[in-house]
Amino acid sequence: MSVPLMLRRQVLRAFSPLTRKPQTFHKPRSLHSMPVISLTEEGVPGLFSEKAFKTAWTDYQNHLVEKLSALTAGTGFDGMDAMDIAIATARQPDQASIFNYASQAYNNHFFFQSLQSTQTGPERATPQFQSYVTSSFTDVAALKAELFATANAMFGNGYVWLVLDQAGVLRILCTYNAGTPYGASYRRQDTDMNTGLKLGSELSPYTSAVRHAAKGKTGGWVIPVLNVNVWEHSWLEDFGILGKDDYLRAWWDRIDWLVVQSRFPTKGVARTPLIK
Repeated sequence: MSVPLMLRRQVLRAFSPLTRKPQTFHKPRSLHSMPVISLTEEGVPGLFSEKAFKTAWTDYQNHLVEKLSALTAGTGFDGMDAMDIAIATARQPDQASIFNYASQAYNNHFFFQSLQSTQTGPERATPQFQSYVTSSFTDVAALKAELFATANAMFGNGYVWLVLDQAGVLRILCTYNAGTPYGASYRRQDTDMNTGLKLGSELSPYTSAVRHAAKGKTGGWVIPVLNVNVWEHSWLEDFGILGKDDYLRAWWDRIDWLVVQSRFPTKGVARTPLIK
């Protein structure tokens, strides 16, 4: 199944294709390489120390793309980027390992691409973004409170996403482990296996988590615009075992809202995607 054209145009802004490395005699072929981000190895002040940044981005992302290269070499996936691989393999149990590495590579890059070294607030974003927020959450404070509550309630590794649905409404979605936010792939992993809850839907007085399509195959597409990484290796180094909430507050202060804004559709909202 191909990615719907309108959705793909928006998503590719947020995640450039992983590039190829030249083949050499002395090393196995490497199909993917580290994506480029605006941050430096010094980390993100107040959020990632140099050591924590090396763990959560440099070492971990490099591990993900190297494993993805090894797993896809010589297969039909070796010319695809991480997002496409994750969507293509999500409903193939025999490709679970490829799915996990591809989806996690995409999710982790999406998170780090949204960060900046300086501190700014959401007021930096355009009136279009402000309009989406106020119509979906009443105000930015409500959005922030709900994101924090959802992330703090997650008992385990994963990501909390802010997504734009086909009706033009911003919603919160949880994905556990390497789950993908792209609902048409049916591998969201958005349920806490300990409680059976879809956290966004249980916590919010303003909005509910994006759910699988109730009818047909085309109702679950969303456009992710922001996520926060709540894998423990991302916050334990600098914030300690009880520091998750402090980590979230530090993350909020380092969001690059211009990047978030750039992920919104420029004309209207993606409607029902065409499934081939």
